Amino acid sequence: MFSGRKEQTIGAAIKEWLKSNGMEEKWDETRLLEEWDQVVGPVISKHTTSKRIDKSVLFIRLDSASLRHELGYARDKLKKQLNNLAGREIIKTIVFS
Repeated sequence: MFSGRKEQTIGAAIKEWLKSNGMEEKWDETRLLEEWDQVVGPVISKHTTSKRIDKSVLFIRLDSASLRHELGYARDKLKKQLNNLAGREIIKTIVFS
């Protein structure tokens, strides 16, 4: 018998392990970076040359000045979509360059 043991899914076990080892935030950041292409679609994704998160700031480098300008207007909407995907606030602001 397995008295005292609590059953859980593999996903829950991994999430618990990440949290207990202080890696949950980095995991969520990595997931959000991967979701960028899905959130913005193929056209903007094609013009994204690099992306990274540092201290809750998402840095996006684009190869088009006009696209940078346009995305500046959508900054809050994009931030909200990404944070909703994560289930919590990870991104405080987005910087386009």
